[in-house]
Amino acid sequence: MKFKLHKDLSTLLDFYNKQRKNLPAEYAYAPGLIPKPSFFTLKDLQNHLNNPLLKPEWIHVKTAGRRIPLDSSMLTKNVQMKFLEFMDKDLVNQELGKGGAIVLEGLDILDPGINAFCARLDEGLPCGMTNCESFFSQAGNEAYEGHADSDDVLVIQLEGRKNWNLYEPQQRRYLGNENQSDAKLGPVKYQVSMRPGDALYVRAGVPHLCSTPGKFSLHISCDLLDRTPNVEKITKEANNQYLHACEQPYEPGSKVIDKYIQILKSPAFQADLESETKLVREEIRRFRERVARVSNIRSLAKFI
Repeated sequence: MKFKLHKDLSTLLDFYNKQRKNLPAEYAYAPGLIPKPSFFTLKDLQNHLNNPLLKPEWIHVKTAGRRIPLDSSMLTKNVQMKFLEFMDKDLVNQELGKGGAIVLEGLDILDPGINAFCARLDEGLPCGMTNCESFFSQAGNEAYEGHADSDDVLVIQLEGRKNWNLYEPQQRRYLGNENQSDAKLGPVKYQVSMRPGDALYVRAGVPHLCSTPGKFSLHISCDLLDRTPNVEKITKEANNQYLHACEQPYEPGSKVIDKYIQILKSPAFQADLESETKLVREEIRRFRERVARVSNIRSLAKFI
C-alpha cells in the first residue's frame, strides 16, 4: 500500500506530472501553487540538523563564498569496544550565526513522507532515482555559484524569497557544470522571483544563479537523476562482446567502427539494454521500500 502523501506534496506531484507529460524547453514556473506550504518547515530543518548522527557528507555549509570543512567536527566514543561516531555542531551553528548558507542532503532518507513523494517522482521517469535536499540561505550568502545541473530539477519555495536568474541552455554534460563565471553564464535570459508556495521545474543544462533578497530563504530541490544504463555500462558490455566477435585484422578504423556499431544496434544487444533498464527500475523501487523502513519501528507502540 502506498504511503498517503501530504496534501502539499500531492499538489506538487500534479505539477510535476504535468511537466513530464509535456516537457518545457527550458523551465516551467507555477506561482502560488501551494498556499502556505507546511509539509517541511524551518523548524523541521533545525530538528534534522540537530541529529547527532549526521556526518559531514550530509551537510554543505558556505559562508562568504567559502565552503566550510566539517571533518574536524567528528567525534568518536568507545562503547564496549565499538566506536560510535557523532558530530559536534558548534562550527555549523557558528557559520549560520555569521549568515552562512546550508544544504542538507538526503531528506528522502530522513523524512518518510518525502521518501514516498520521491518514489512517485521516480515512477514518472523512464529510469530514475530522485535525490531531495533542502537549501537554507541568508542575504549575501548562497550555497552554490552559478551552475547547470546534469538532470532536470523540481523546486518548491517554502519560506522567504529566492531570486533565480536563468541563462541560455548549454550542452548537457557531467563535467564543467559548477562554479561558472559571469562570462560563461552569459546574459540573463529569464528572471524568476520565488515566494512561498511557488514551484519551478528546470531542465537539465539550463544554467542558473540564485540570490536571497530578504533575510533568509528555504526551499527544497528534487534532483531527478537519470539512472538509465549510461555510456560507461553500454560500452563496457559492447567492448566485451567485441572481444568475442571482432573485425578481421588489418582492416581500417572505419571498418572497426562499423563492426562496433553493428554490435550496439543488434536486436540482442538492444533487448539486453532494455532488460537492464527494467532491472534498474526494479532495484530503485525496492530501494525506496527499504528507505521507507529506516524509521518504521512500531513494535513498541503496544507498551506505550
